[in-house]
Amino acid sequence: MSEQSSVQHVLTKSQLCYFSRQFSNMFGLPVRLYRQQEKIYTYSPVQLAADPVILCIDALLQETAPLGYFSYHDMFYYGYVRHQSYCFVAGPVSELAISEHELKKLGGSLHLLPEQFSVFAAEMKTLSGMHPDTLLQAMILYNFTVNRTMYDISDLRIQQREQKTITAEMKENEILSDPENRNPEGHMRSLSIEQDIIRKVQQGDVDGLIDGATKIPAVRSGQLAPQLLRHHRNFFIRLETIVSRAAIQAGLPAEEVLETEEHYISKCESLPDMERIKNLQYHMILDYADQVRKLKQCGGSQSRLVRNVLQYIRSHMAEPIRTADIAAYCGKSRGGLTTEFKKQTGRTLSDFIQQQKMQEAETLLLKTEQNLSQISSLLGFSSQSHFTRVFKEVHGMTPTEFRKSQG
Repeated sequence: MSEQSSVQHVLTKSQLCYFSRQFSNMFGLPVRLYRQQEKIYTYSPVQLAADPVILCIDALLQETAPLGYFSYHDMFYYGYVRHQSYCFVAGPVSELAISEHELKKLGGSLHLLPEQFSVFAAEMKTLSGMHPDTLLQAMILYNFTVNRTMYDISDLRIQQREQKTITAEMKENEILSDPENRNPEGHMRSLSIEQDIIRKVQQGDVDGLIDGATKIPAVRSGQLAPQLLRHHRNFFIRLETIVSRAAIQAGLPAEEVLETEEHYISKCESLPDMERIKNLQYHMILDYADQVRKLKQCGGSQSRLVRNVLQYIRSHMAEPIRTADIAAYCGKSRGGLTTEFKKQTGRTLSDFIQQQKMQEAETLLLKTEQNLSQISSLLGFSSQSHFTRVFKEVHGMTPTEFRKSQG
């Protein structure tokens, strides 16, 4: 809850300029100070060819709240705090990476010359990336310093009037929804299929998911958007979230899974039709299950050491992998690593490295059209013949024979 001071706190222009400059240096953001509609001070850690705030400052200064943030075309955010007749403005910030193309378009809106676009885009990329809630916290700090009023982020984020409106709309939707369109049996079947997918992902049961693939499209997703393509994208995002969390619970490193989740969702958003989204959905589920399967084959989620070794191997798959380098990564001596790894997994580290490379070789042979020379290079082998020899020792057939045998 906000708490107001009974004593009016008034700062001079020079004091406001001083704190604004310190704020800019602390958070790495351009700042400005306005009095009425006139800009009286500006400071920036980056020298921009043009200040993008000019595109929205008139609308921003119309805001009447004592502090908050202003969104420009859902691309950037600006934070602001009012103090007497002054208005402090910080930003722009964005929680997402803005493409160079969009930044150049922004430069055009600022009437920069075409030859200035690239420099302007590079300058903008040096600004701090920041989540809107972090920006709000920074505004709360600035506000307390200059106004001596205390706010929590919920005071700014959670608007009671909006909450009442949402409640009313949800109630209206519940009352007006056609009972004949409700399908509780369908929803329960959807839940059952989703639970089956989760269980098989957590077990690393790739074959079971392949066998049950016909069930996946049958999951009843309700209506998640008015447009069909947006509906399928939303359903993919929901299913991706469910499956990725199941993979984390099965022991996959959360950081890696969340990064993979971002890639899948970004890929889904770029696809132009439903069939490609459905194929991506199928690939995504099997991918997570396959990662869990491989984790279980090498000792499961019980061992932090095995996780670290596996993470190093995956990150250096295209290089010759040395035991000494893995030991350094894990913070152990070479001998200590090999002894402890053998004790935990029942296999030597060199055998494990080879197994991981051969599993990756299988994936590349079956799921890509890359030739043997490219695959051997991607797996860090000194030559194609070396790769072929090792693969045949493990699988009893050459990579070409393996690819043909799998159709």
